[in-house]
Amino acid sequence: MGTRNPSGEADCSSSDSFDDHGIDRGEQLVSRTYNRLAVGQVAFEPTEAFFDRLEEAFIWAYLGTVEEGGIEEHVDVAIADAKAVTFEEFRDQSEADLRESVIPTFYQHVAGFHCAYRGE
Repeated sequence: MGTRNPSGEADCSSSDSFDDHGIDRGEQLVSRTYNRLAVGQVAFEPTEAFFDRLEEAFIWAYLGTVEEGGIEEHVDVAIADAKAVTFEEFRDQSEADLRESVIPTFYQHVAGFHCAYRGE
């Protein structure tokens, strides 16, 4: 779980956002998402179809990392919101680096939304 600050509210960061799901390092999800994309086309394309594949790769990476039997609603919503924000951020950046920029940024958004939605 996230730590508590002096006011009693939950602190949450991208590195520990998913600790409530048994994932203690966000880098695991970034790496596994990239590896899932590497099975197919690795080059980044700023298209909706690419971001659909990115979302799918992240979901499979998540499911392969957790012991849960599915994706909780707040995680699903965090992923969908991150996909939309990241698409807008990279839609005009066709030269963006997938491994060093796009996937880490996507994960940062997922983690941020997850922190907000997980209800601690």
